[in-house]
Amino acid sequence: MSLVITGKNFKLNSAIKEYVTKQMNKVTKYTSMPINDMKVELDIDKNQQSGLKNRVEVSVELLGKIIKAGHKAENMREAIDLCMPKLIRQIKKYKGIRSKTKQPGSITIRINK
Repeated sequence: MSLVITGKNFKLNSAIKEYVTKQMNKVTKYTSMPINDMKVELDIDKNQQSGLKNRVEVSVELLGKIIKAGHKAENMREAIDLCMPKLIRQIKKYKGIRSKTKQPGSITIRINK
């Protein structure tokens, strides 16, 4: 799994990078599928005068499917924390859809009585 953290309109510090890494490692326990790639984009909107200035977008690639979640908040850590439940909910939904579909190579046995 590769984790790419990028920052727009500000310089990333090590504390934010460590916090994002810690939060993204929590995502791996919700899926048994291999995570190919994780991208986190952090952004500060400089045109907005007040309110929700910090934006977080996370994209996770699972077996060819890209799952994205994003959120805006006043604080960067708060935006990261609020983005995580959205991402986890989408991963659980995709995991449930994949488990219900018939996997190639699976065999069903039917017994007539």
